[in-house]
Amino acid sequence: MQTRDKRKGPDGLQKLFLYLILIEWFLLIYTTTTISRMTFRQGLMTLTLLLGFNLILAKLGRKRAKRSTDGYIIYPILCGGLLSFILLIYFIF
Repeated sequence: MQTRDKRKGPDGLQKLFLYLILIEWFLLIYTTTTISRMTFRQGLMTLTLLLGFNLILAKLGRKRAKRSTDGYIIYPILCGGLLSFILLIYFIF
């Protein structure tokens, strides 16, 4: 029989995923502070790219968070998606 190696420390992919969530929030904060100085085309492109990044992150989060205790992964992604959608609606109207 094979013996399973026990991991010493957190999963590397999990750390990378959490860093992607932090990058998303830094991008959202930066976009929120500079959106008033952007032209319509720049703002629309920036917010569309943020929404795309958030959709990809949500798909990865859905695959990654399998346990009921993984709320620390899901909730920041959902809040970031809502914030980027609200920014898009605010910028268009």
